[in-house]
Amino acid sequence: SWAYELTPEGVKRTKSVPLSESITRLTGRKLDFVIIGLMAIGIVFLVVDNYILDTAGTFAGADIDPASLDSPVDEGDPSGAPTTAAPPDRRSIAALPFSNESAEEENAEFFANGIHDELLTKLAKISTLRVISRTSVLEYRDSPKNMREIGQELGVATLLEGRVQRAGDMVRINVQLIDAETDEHIWAETYNRELTAENIFDIQNEMATSIALALEVAMTPEEAERINEIPTRSTLAYDFYLSGNDYFRRSDDRMFMPLAVQQYERAVDEDPGFALAWAALSRAHGLMHWFALDRTDARLERALAAAERALQLAPNLPEAHIAMGSYHYQGFRDYENALAEFELAEQGAPDSGVIYEVRAYVQRRMGEHEASAVNLGLAIERDPRNTDLLLQQSNTYAYLHRYEDAMQNVERVLEISPDHVPAFARTAWYPLYENGDFTVAESIAANPPFNLGGRRYDLGWHAALYARDYQTALAYLDDWEIEALELNDSYYPKPALYGLTYALADEPGVAAEHFEAARAQVEAALETAPDDFRLFVALGEALVALDEIDEGIELANRARELMPKERDANSGSVNQLETVLRVYIPAGDYDSAIEVLDDYLSTPSWWSLEGLLPDPRLDPIRDDPRFQALVDEYSR
Repeated sequence: SWAYELTPEGVKRTKSVPLSESITRLTGRKLDFVIIGLMAIGIVFLVVDNYILDTAGTFAGADIDPASLDSPVDEGDPSGAPTTAAPPDRRSIAALPFSNESAEEENAEFFANGIHDELLTKLAKISTLRVISRTSVLEYRDSPKNMREIGQELGVATLLEGRVQRAGDMVRINVQLIDAETDEHIWAETYNRELTAENIFDIQNEMATSIALALEVAMTPEEAERINEIPTRSTLAYDFYLSGNDYFRRSDDRMFMPLAVQQYERAVDEDPGFALAWAALSRAHGLMHWFALDRTDARLERALAAAERALQLAPNLPEAHIAMGSYHYQGFRDYENALAEFELAEQGAPDSGVIYEVRAYVQRRMGEHEASAVNLGLAIERDPRNTDLLLQQSNTYAYLHRYEDAMQNVERVLEISPDHVPAFARTAWYPLYENGDFTVAESIAANPPFNLGGRRYDLGWHAALYARDYQTALAYLDDWEIEALELNDSYYPKPALYGLTYALADEPGVAAEHFEAARAQVEAALETAPDDFRLFVALGEALVALDEIDEGIELANRARELMPKERDANSGSVNQLETVLRVYIPAGDYDSAIEVLDDYLSTPSWWSLEGLLPDPRLDPIRDDPRFQALVDEYSR
């Protein structure tokens, strides 16, 4: 069991489990809280950053994607799980996934999902109602759990069930509102209508209004007006929009994003006045650029045009302001304008977890990690079983060097989804970040409990380098079927990984051959991305290895100019460590290496000093008195 106590540093575990043992004991936890007076004192713990890329980390420092559009802890539970210290407010609701009872018919499944999603969106516009977000309720589709169990797990007082039947030109929707504690029906209704877009939205409007009345939740006139809006009168446009949403939400495979763009474009072609679809199209274009699927100016221009069109059609539409804010953030790291747009969005959707989430990602990039954690906590409160949010929360804790808290959130993810590959990989990465313990990564890579994909070879290679077992490192590279280890903030051509390994193994001739191949690969990549700071570091590494020292250092300096911490606290931090380990130290520029390393260690970052110390690439500066001074200053 877990036991906690309140300390000056926050809530801490009384007894810690060694990290090296955690890979086989990812089980449920119990939380005990201190009750003072009549109020439960909780500390909000959260985390964050980037949409998680397919590989868990880099040797210099992992950047685990942004925008994942980059979660919610209950204020009394650092794991993000809702506390049961007090009964949930009656004005809290979770709408369980609507069942599709249509006959075999194209699009019937995502039509039922779309009705459910849009109802959640409308309910979130009621400021006095707490609504659990879509992701956390999906796992309860066809769940054998009873209403009380589900209500307790989600921390809500009421549950909504629904069934959708679509046949020809007609649609029937049955809904019922249930008291999660007593299993009593509070309200129920059946809607039989002709299948038109206007009727579909009318049904959703009536449902949202009836739910508010049943729960005795008052709506302002502005909220009632927003709920009763009809975004399109085209059934076909609405179908395309719902299909686009289906592709957009497949966050486990971002290659679906072009299909989301395609479907949203079909929606606005069918109904050019469909503001909601224009907003969604803008975000899809923005993510295409952010995820490096298409980092052209033309893609950003399309994102801007779609957001502007959405705002022109519906100036107060929250989704349109989220789209414009995302454009500023993802396109230009323009944090001020992004936050201003999110503030406008919040006026129209005061209980939207998405707004808390995107705001948290911006704050993290600004270096405001604690504030980011608070907003992620508010997002998790509205989506307590969203594994992406919980994992982002763990990332934020890691940046703050609260590795124990980070691991708790990872374990929470694994309770919900035991085969969650990115979360499982973090059970190995966090010991590396915290104290250089490579044994967990070594064990997982040698005996993976399930298919980890490329993460297995990444972990195995890193562990072998920390163990200075270069033959094993080369064996992992031989089996790793990639052209490059490409993350949001770093780029390693596979030949460079070979070159580094051979260089550390004291085989400079073989290393040089591989770095020549890496040089050609990076130079080709620069032709299509001439301002990519990651490529400047990668090319600088290859040039230094090929004795073009001055040119390599110049490229590292240029990379730091392109992506300083002042522009992006997370990416800039990763970029700093990349230049130190891959360019400055190999080039013998120890002055720059120690200066930049000092700045890296002084602010939130993935790696602690103890995590970096075993890195063999630090060997050339270990005896430097200035490095020893850093060790003395930053040792925990």
